[in-house]
Amino acid sequence: MAGQAGGLPLIQDLVAEGRFGWSAHVNERLEAGEFDADDLEACVLSGTVQKTERDRLRCSVGNKVYAILGRDTHGRRFYTAGKILRNDGLLYFFVTAHQAE
Repeated sequence: MAGQAGGLPLIQDLVAEGRFGWSAHVNERLEAGEFDADDLEACVLSGTVQKTERDRLRCSVGNKVYAILGRDTHGRRFYTAGKILRNDGLLYFFVTAHQAE
């Protein structure tokens, strides 16, 4: 089970344990072949939090959305934004994801 630490360590634990999901927007990009789920995981596990913002929907733990910049499975810079949700425990929810410029 994920550790008690917050922020990036918790997000990394959740993703490493496979406790994540994604939005319809991310799903469209996955289906288009722009990247795959392994790239999402690699980004979070190699990344750093660039900034946090308030969750406009106010449904996330701590009311935060995390912007993470890391590397995909090919070593390219990759960006994700997501939030920690409660759903039969905790999970990380990817709101958006794409190659970083």
